[in-house]
Amino acid sequence: MKYLKNEKAPKFEPVKGVEMYLIGDGDNLTLIKMYIKPGSIFPNHSHPNEQVGTCMEGEAVLTSGGVPIDVRPGVTWTIPPGEEHSLVAGGDTDIVIYEAWSPPREDYRALAKES
Repeated sequence: MKYLKNEKAPKFEPVKGVEMYLIGDGDNLTLIKMYIKPGSIFPNHSHPNEQVGTCMEGEAVLTSGGVPIDVRPGVTWTIPPGEEHSLVAGGDTDIVIYEAWSPPREDYRALAKES
């Protein structure tokens, strides 16, 4: 078993205005808690990982596979591997999102080690 207190999780900033915390990292899954500042943008991208996320606070527009959804607390999404997607943060407060990827995000592991 691996054990980590969230306040000790490695923090990194893959996109301006986005703080990510690597709170779980196993053989088959990466789990991130993120805080996204209003107006921040994840540009259109894709990756070979399946991605599942849920919004805890704030609001944004997530576009995946050309379909936009309004992200609000309680909204959950699953993005298949290879599907292009982007996110534009809205509102006037930080967005809090938890996301998981399988297989693990090697790029996020590397960023967390650099922090």
